[in-house]
Amino acid sequence: MQKLFNKILVPVDFTSRSKKAIENAGELAIEYNCSIHLLHVIVISPLEAMAFAENTLAMPQLLDNKSELEFKLEKLCAAISSKSKDSVNVQYSIISGTWDESIIEFANKNQFDLILIGQKETIMGKRKMILNPDRIAAKTNAPVITVPANRRVTRLYSVIIPITDFLPVRKLMYGVYMASNYNATIKLLGVENAGTKQKVMYYMMKAYKLISENCSLKVEFEKTQATNVADAVNRYAQDKAADLVIVNPGTQTKMPGVLASLLGNIIQKYSSPPVLTVNPA
Repeated sequence: MQKLFNKILVPVDFTSRSKKAIENAGELAIEYNCSIHLLHVIVISPLEAMAFAENTLAMPQLLDNKSELEFKLEKLCAAISSKSKDSVNVQYSIISGTWDESIIEFANKNQFDLILIGQKETIMGKRKMILNPDRIAAKTNAPVITVPANRRVTRLYSVIIPITDFLPVRKLMYGVYMASNYNATIKLLGVENAGTKQKVMYYMMKAYKLISENCSLKVEFEKTQATNVADAVNRYAQDKAADLVIVNPGTQTKMPGVLASLLGNIIQKYSSPPVLTVNPA
């Protein structure tokens, strides 16, 4: 099977969510023989970023903080190297801008093939994130894994892949790739409504056949009726105690509610297991 993970990008803001992301990245890097790049973004406004890029605005605070930031990042790199017994190549960068846009630009420019984002502890069933994994996945060719503070991505027993009205080739590809490493079960969840019933069944059986004919993994499938894919997948993942959920950005991640889009209510903030968001294109 083609090696899909080679370079892991980890955004670092020096909070507890960063610590968890770095721990998971280290384990993944050892498991999949990858390099790791830690990225810290010094947040400035878009107007400041333009002025700074054009050398029309001096930013002395960036220079004042840089040595301290470098020291912190070097310590994190050293910790990863020590834990991996120097088997993992670790580097870091410090750039200025806004978090999402800086990550998107940096990931595309340097051709990372996995981005790993940590989350804060659950607060009333919803986690805090400074990043938008949906936007990052949609704007890069790299899958984005969001990891809750109490979970890991190197102990997989079941992987859930929702099936709607098209064949999700890239989701299946990453699902098989990660499940094969742990001999995990792939669970295909057909999410249908009155207008998509026939299509969902067709593509679910096509996905089942595609996996079954190309690997020896155990594959299960089930259907559910729902108007909101993200909510249906989230409920199913909790009921089945899943270890990983794989979704496409957009309609598969937006949770129900009139203000869901405005409030940024996406499945990555609610899901108990880690969520792998992958651009279908």
